Amino acid sequence: MNIPAVSQIVLAHNHEPFVEQCLDSVAEQTFDDFELVIVDDCSTDRTVERIEAWLRNSRCDARLVVNERNLGVCASHRVALQHCRGELISIVSADDYYEPGKIERQRRFWGELDDSVAAVFSNARCVDERGREIGLAYQTGLPPTERRIFDRLIEGNFIVAPTVMARRTALEEAGGYDESLFYEDYDMWLRLADRYEFRYLPGSLVNYRVLAFSHSHNPAHVAAMHESRARALLKWYGRDPATDQVILRRAWKNGRRVLAADRARGRRLLREVCALRPTLRHRTGVALSSLPGTGYALAVAFAVADRVRAR
Repeated sequence: MNIPAVSQIVLAHNHEPFVEQCLDSVAEQTFDDFELVIVDDCSTDRTVERIEAWLRNSRCDARLVVNERNLGVCASHRVALQHCRGELISIVSADDYYEPGKIERQRRFWGELDDSVAAVFSNARCVDERGREIGLAYQTGLPPTERRIFDRLIEGNFIVAPTVMARRTALEEAGGYDESLFYEDYDMWLRLADRYEFRYLPGSLVNYRVLAFSHSHNPAHVAAMHESRARALLKWYGRDPATDQVILRRAWKNGRRVLAADRARGRRLLREVCALRPTLRHRTGVALSSLPGTGYALAVAFAVADRVRAR
């Protein structure tokens, strides 16, 4: 059995309006030495029906895996990787879609690189529900261009996940995806960047859908999103004194946002940050967070205080 150069993963969950466009964009790639692995995370709409109908009419080397229960995005990544044979891994959510040359251009770029590199990434067009462009992920056309990007990532995640093509062995060496987190990419980029270089390939190769009802914009997921971001950062506390300040600042800020959405989770996270560095500000914040009905009010007050200090 021939091993494909690239394993293309499509992750779907309640993406009925968009999944066919995503799959079409994969099938229409100018590079054909890839396998397609589709994982549906127990959709409750007609996403699976649409995928099955698409597969019946497709010539792609493809397989569909349907989770029996909703596992979440991190576990679904693990499931998908178990079915991949290619050394290079490209992953897209079923509400996004590729430009025709995405896989070919990145695969060709990989031919210039060695094992010091874990992943390549590119720019993306941000589009709305109807596919209308609303801007570029990197408006200037360029993200930070250094090859070792760990310190930049500690400051904030600037990598657009569906633009990435990564080495499977690097993903495995990093330990796979942390299924205790709500979302996967930031934690994985940090672990890869700690060990390897990243390279940027210019050009907008992906259409990244910005939806009001997506995971990242759903009010029900606010606490989980910010808690995952904080916990991804706190894993690296103590690694380097130069980054510890940034980690604590960002973890505290995300903890405040968790507090505003879920008081119990927010208090627990703020206490963890305070335990690492019990400054007067942290101790006061934790004490005030114990008062009834203070979650949202404290989050606002902390935000105002941050702006005053910044001035």
